[in-house]
Amino acid sequence: MQRRWSGRNVDLGKFSSCLCEFFSERDFNVRKEDVSGGFRIFAEGSSVFELDGYVSVNVEGCPSDFVVALNFYRKGRRRSFPTGPLTMALFGGGWLFLQHLKREENWVKLEKEFWRYVENVLLRLSNSA
Repeated sequence: MQRRWSGRNVDLGKFSSCLCEFFSERDFNVRKEDVSGGFRIFAEGSSVFELDGYVSVNVEGCPSDFVVALNFYRKGRRRSFPTGPLTMALFGGGWLFLQHLKREENWVKLEKEFWRYVENVLLRLSNSA
């Protein structure tokens, strides 16, 4: 998911530090890379959210007009569950299905927290550049 902000005049250096702090506070291993026109943050390995992959945040643009994109990348193949949970429970797959649901729920929760945090940080950093 991505969102665009314009007219905020935000110091993108401070903004990137705040985003790294967001993930660090949630026990992610964080790595930041500068790219042309912005930066990219990778976060993985949280014991709080237990995702089966890593999160990538891309910020591109200038202080007065920029885009923030949040993506989740799964490790390995995406598992699909063609049968229902009741059928899977009979064959021992119920636990796998529940783990899958828990990880999906964690991703949705992280995504909601992230966008709320971004809105608050942007309000605080408006006209900081």
